[in-house]
Amino acid sequence: MQNGGTDWKRYLIFLTIVFVVLVVYDYFVTTQQATRTLQNETRRTEEVKPVKTAEVNLYLGSEREKLVPKEFVEFDLQNARIKVALEGAKLVSVYDKKFKRELIEPYERAYNIYPLEILTPSWETTKVLNFSKYDCKKEDLTLVCSMKNGTVEATKVFKFSPEGYLTQVEVNLKGVEKPYLYLGMTPDEDPFFTHIGPLFKTTDGEVLRINIEDVQPPQTLHGDFLWSAEEGRYFIKAARYETDTAVIFKVSYLKDGETKFVGATAIAIEPRAQVLFLGGPKEYELLKKVDFVEAIDFGVLKAIAYPTFLVLYYFYKLTGSWVAAIFILTLLIRIIFFPLSISSTRSMKKMQEIAPKLEELRKKYADDPQKLQQEMIKLYKEVGFNPFGGCLPILVQIPIFFALYKVLIVTPDLALEGFLWIPSLAEKDPYFILPILMGLTMIAQAWITPSPSGQQNRLMYLMAIIFTFLFATFPSGLVLYWTLNNIFTLIQTWIIYKYLS
Repeated sequence: MQNGGTDWKRYLIFLTIVFVVLVVYDYFVTTQQATRTLQNETRRTEEVKPVKTAEVNLYLGSEREKLVPKEFVEFDLQNARIKVALEGAKLVSVYDKKFKRELIEPYERAYNIYPLEILTPSWETTKVLNFSKYDCKKEDLTLVCSMKNGTVEATKVFKFSPEGYLTQVEVNLKGVEKPYLYLGMTPDEDPFFTHIGPLFKTTDGEVLRINIEDVQPPQTLHGDFLWSAEEGRYFIKAARYETDTAVIFKVSYLKDGETKFVGATAIAIEPRAQVLFLGGPKEYELLKKVDFVEAIDFGVLKAIAYPTFLVLYYFYKLTGSWVAAIFILTLLIRIIFFPLSISSTRSMKKMQEIAPKLEELRKKYADDPQKLQQEMIKLYKEVGFNPFGGCLPILVQIPIFFALYKVLIVTPDLALEGFLWIPSLAEKDPYFILPILMGLTMIAQAWITPSPSGQQNRLMYLMAIIFTFLFATFPSGLVLYWTLNNIFTLIQTWIIYKYLS
C-alpha cells in the first residue's frame, strides 16, 4: 500500500466489492439455501418430515369463488380496522392504519378464501363451516359467533387486542373430523433479499423457512410446531398453536399479465382449540411480546445485524426517534474508535512527510520493482510508518455498515420513520439531497487530508462522485449514517491535526 493512509480510494473500492459480494451471498444463501427447502431439508429430519400428499386442500376453482360474504361486523381498533364476515366467521379485512395497508391481499379476495377459515377433508363440511351464516354477538373487544347446520356445530370466540394486531381465537367444533385452521396467503411484498412464504418455529426454538418455489402442492409437514406463519418482508399472518401437522399450498395468480406464486398455510387443530392469531407488521416490540422475534429475517447477517438493531432500539426507546438513534450510534462508534483515527491520521501525516523520499526511491529503482519494495519497507520502518494504519478506521466500519443495511431492509420499525423531506428511512431519498450531502462530506475529507500527488487528489474527488451515485438508491437511514460518520470523521481529523499530532 504504497500511498499509505491517503490512498483511501482503495478502501472504498474494497468496501464496494465486499458489499456487493455480501448482498449476492445473502440473497442466494438466505433465500435459496438457508431458508431450507422441502427438497433438501437436512435439519432434524426425524422431527420435521415433508409428506407429499395432504388431507385437506383449499378447494379453489370450486363453488368457493361464488360464495362471497355480504354481512360483516367491524372493529375500529388503535392501529387496525378489522372486518369479520358473518358468513363463516372469518377475517375478510385487516387494515393497518399505521402503515395504511390492507393485509388481506387482492388474490385472496379473488379466490374468496380468508384467514381463520376451518378446512376439512370434506368440501361439503368445509362449505358449511365457512359459508353458513353465524349468529354473532359483539361486546367491546369480544365477538362470539356460533352456527349449527345439521350435525355440524361451530363456535368461534374472537378477543381482539386494543391495538388490533393480536387476536385470541377460541374454536369449538362438533361433528367435524380432522379440522385445520387456515392462516392465509403470503403478504404481497417485494422480498428484497429476504424470505417471503411459509415460516415455522418449533417448540425448541428452531426456525424453518420454506421457499415456496420448491413446494409441490399441497404438502404436509410433521413436526413440533409452536408458531406457523406466512411472512412477507414487513408483514405477517401467524398463529401460535402447538401442533404436529401443517399443510403448505402453492397458489398461482396473475399480476400484470404474468403468473406469480404465493404460499398458503393451514395447521391441524383439535375440535376445541385456543389460538393466538397475529396479523400485522413485524415490529420488534409486538413480536417480542409474543416470543416470535425470529420472524424478522436478518438472514446470513444475523450475527451482526440483530445486535446492531438491539443497540438502535435501545437508543430509540431513550429518545423516541430512530433518526436520533442512528445519530447516537454513529457518534458512539466514532468515540470508541477514536484511538484508531488518531493512529490513522498520524500515519497519513507521516506519509505526506516521506512522500518526497518515496518519489526519489521510485525514480532510483524504476527498473527494479523488488528492490524498490525493499527500500520502501526500510523507509517505513525508519520513520515508524505503518502502511496499513489507514485501513483500520474504514475496516471497522464495514460490519456495522452491512448490519445497518440489513436492519433497514427487514424491520418495519424504521420504515415508518421519516427525516425532514424523506418519508421513510427504509427508502431512498426521493430528491437525492442526502446522497449529495454525503458526497460533499467525502470531498471535504479528501480536501482536509490532501495527498502529495495532485493526480491522486483528483481520484479521491472522483471516488466521492461515484459513491454519491452508488448511495443514491440506498435506504436513507444508511446514507444518513454514512454522512454523519463522515462529519464526525472530519471533526476528529481537525482535532487530531490541531491538538494531537
